[in-house]
Amino acid sequence: MNFDKLEKIMELNGIVSLAEIARNLNTTPQAVSNWKARNQVPNHVILEVNEKFNLNKGINYNKQQILNPDYNTKEKDQISIPDLLVIFADQLKVILIVPFIFVFFTLINIKFIQIPMYSSTATLVIPEKQTGSMGGFAGIASQFGVNIQSGAQADLSSPDILPKLIYSKTFADKILYKRFYTDKYDKELPLISIISDSDQDVDLNDLAFISKGSKSFRKMVNFEDSNKDPISSITITASEPLLAQKLAETVLEELEKLNRYYKSKVVSEKIKFIDERISSVTNQLTASEKRLKNFNEQNRQISSPALQLEQDRLLRDVEVQKGIYLTLKQQLELAKIEEIQQASIFQILDEPRVPQAPISDRMILKVILAGILGFVFAVLIAFARTFLKNAGIKERKKIRKIRNLLNKKINDLFKDPQVSGIMAFALIVGLPYFLQHKSKNPTFFGLYS
Repeated sequence: MNFDKLEKIMELNGIVSLAEIARNLNTTPQAVSNWKARNQVPNHVILEVNEKFNLNKGINYNKQQILNPDYNTKEKDQISIPDLLVIFADQLKVILIVPFIFVFFTLINIKFIQIPMYSSTATLVIPEKQTGSMGGFAGIASQFGVNIQSGAQADLSSPDILPKLIYSKTFADKILYKRFYTDKYDKELPLISIISDSDQDVDLNDLAFISKGSKSFRKMVNFEDSNKDPISSITITASEPLLAQKLAETVLEELEKLNRYYKSKVVSEKIKFIDERISSVTNQLTASEKRLKNFNEQNRQISSPALQLEQDRLLRDVEVQKGIYLTLKQQLELAKIEEIQQASIFQILDEPRVPQAPISDRMILKVILAGILGFVFAVLIAFARTFLKNAGIKERKKIRKIRNLLNKKINDLFKDPQVSGIMAFALIVGLPYFLQHKSKNPTFFGLYS
């Protein structure tokens, strides 16, 4: 019998160290060390082991299992339901405590650490599509050979562009400098200061800070557009209920102003275009009328078909120019009326209100997820503890070796003069840059963060 088989027999009987093997076989540890070095066990020791543990009778162990260390490894690798129940029962304390810790700290975070958020919603009625700003003129002008599109125009005053307009940088810049009252600092501050958790006014030249504030503001705004009906909603989320309501009102007001600005710009361009066309058509109409007058003066009596045809052509040209001129005049008056109109492209169905309670934090769902995650971690810890507890001598040696190596390498890392020298050199080189850097937000001692 080789020593590995003897060591396996002893391990199955709870004897793991060489000293324990020597003590159970009534010999010295030096003799056992010699057996291990030669990997050979004397015959009288084999007989003593067989008698001591009743191996020949097969009372405690199967002889094939002892002589063959790989015996029944497949069955050992497979964990049955009773094995799992045994592990859970043995590690019941871990199975219960770890999920409790996860759930407990999740509740602490939701109730005491996490900042409650409030949302205020306004419901809008937005037309699905608008006809082009020159749709009426284009329909009549097309009868005279002037091709002008009468569909919806892709301009910034169109309702279709409204969702993109809300999330634009231009719109965010108009809102960020508006002042709002905040309970946290008990005074009015620019929105960008409130978003940045600062009680000071913002430096308008700090572009990076302003860009960060724009991104934060866009996260506070949620625009929901329905494809089935013209009903849309704008939801503003903030850390204070009154701030959410005032911010929603300001968003609607600035959105209406910006839309009117773009709409006025489009109408002004339309009036300019119509004026230019009227001037051109007036010249053409005058020239046509002059040609007709000259023809009538030169031909007092029209008797030939050729002269009749020429007169009809001149009359038709005058009528066409008159029709275009009248159409342009009508569109000019309509555009001037549209220019002075103050109506918005959307109507407010529900005004934003002060929220009475914070938005749902889905506490039950988070607690359930925390419990599941904690149970998974508990099972992993239970299996690890069971493995370490039931590990054989070889596994224990490997674990002990890993632990010793980690302790040794960590101690060497802190005691190594080369590592200390490199870290000290890096800190000394970087120190001037650290001292010269001025913090933007937050600041401590007016300089560092």
